[in-house]
Amino acid sequence: MINDLLRWRQEATKEDWSHLAQLAKTSVGYLDQIAYGYRRASPQMAESIEKGTKFFKRIKSVSKEKLVFAELKTKAA
Repeated sequence: MINDLLRWRQEATKEDWSHLAQLAKTSVGYLDQIAYGYRRASPQMAESIEKGTKFFKRIKSVSKEKLVFAELKTKAA
């Protein structure tokens, strides 16, 4: 299942992704963890990411609710 941030990442350039990390006041690595389902964003981080994605007019912005309640990857038993 693709989450909203991963969809955004796939539509963005490497520079866009790096700029989003700066706008959200986090690292590219942490954004990757959220996008690939290894971490769930806190409400504050989700709001920062949503606001940051709105800066990029050519890519549909990310919904903070979809980040806070995103499914995480499960570990194999």
